[in-house]
Amino acid sequence: MIGPLTFIVIFAFAVGSLALIGGYGAWEENQQLQAAARSCSNPISVSEGSTTVNVPQEYKEAIDKAGKESGIPAQIIAAQIQAESNWNPKAESPAGAKGLTQFIPSTWEAIAPGEDPFDPFASIAAQGRYMKQMKEQLEHLAGGDANKAIELALAGYNAGPGAVVQYKGIPPFPETQNYVVKIMGTSQMTYSKGCSQVAKVWDGDLGDGEWTNPCPGCVKTSGFAPRALAVDAQNHFVHWGVDLASPGVGNNPGTEIVAPVKMKITDIYEADGCVFATATEGPEFGFSFCHLHSYDVNPGMEVERGTVIGVEGGTGGGVKNAFSTHLHLEIYKPGFDYTNFKWFTARTGWDNPGGNIDPEPILIEKGAMTCSFSISC
Repeated sequence: MIGPLTFIVIFAFAVGSLALIGGYGAWEENQQLQAAARSCSNPISVSEGSTTVNVPQEYKEAIDKAGKESGIPAQIIAAQIQAESNWNPKAESPAGAKGLTQFIPSTWEAIAPGEDPFDPFASIAAQGRYMKQMKEQLEHLAGGDANKAIELALAGYNAGPGAVVQYKGIPPFPETQNYVVKIMGTSQMTYSKGCSQVAKVWDGDLGDGEWTNPCPGCVKTSGFAPRALAVDAQNHFVHWGVDLASPGVGNNPGTEIVAPVKMKITDIYEADGCVFATATEGPEFGFSFCHLHSYDVNPGMEVERGTVIGVEGGTGGGVKNAFSTHLHLEIYKPGFDYTNFKWFTARTGWDNPGGNIDPEPILIEKGAMTCSFSISC
């Protein structure tokens, strides 16, 4: 169990946030109604030797070439084009952006002088050159982290490289932060074979075998991303995990929450209904399963994959049903010491997540997050 002093500190934090929870509850309930979680797309078209799926056949070679030239995964380039024009080479915006990649005329003239912006192959090649520029200009801010370099290049594409340099990272603009999250997600869910990670949140071997869905029948309502909600102020306005919820439950107890992998229960934080555990099979990821209505495990227990951990709920700040019913799931890097509140204190902002990593790409690759998480499938 968490020590008395730490409990007092956390409880004070939680009580101070209770005034914000009502508004959050309404937001969370609305998210459940509108949930449109990403789901792994079945490969409609696969090209021999290509790392991408679902790219229009006529553009596959050009996309792969742009990825190689830019040093950015081809799946990222494809996801950008989907976001920009939905693969319409004749697209034109009210602001004058043209073609597949929607460059404005001044940028197009700088990156592809004399070429036709409505030529899809010229457009894809220009995208590769431009993303190469973004990566080369900004990767010094990534500290040698290849995945972060990709995110910074995307931020530079959306907000301009000057903004990234000014903030020494992804700028605190909701549009830019959401753009980075969207492109990274689409690249894995739509354009990567088997939904394997494109830019890995953890650069290691995930091990053999699949994981179990921790929240059967649930839909995704929030992802790992910056979030400008008052309830997230104490978390540096970042939502550090993924929220999964049983549709239509409201504030009533929800489904049984189960262990996705064999693990050892390490701690329980009763104020927020959190169970902490460490995987004992494969990489030793840390987990927290929060806002549970009740729990069926105790520290020291070793549980098999699929074992019931507790019941989905809305516990927060020592109050049952403080939130709309959902599971808040966080995953921590193998080897990270998340005990004694370090899971909270080690993270200081979007550019310094401490031990937290995005659960979604790992859950997807391990087969524990599929179309069943989405009410829009």
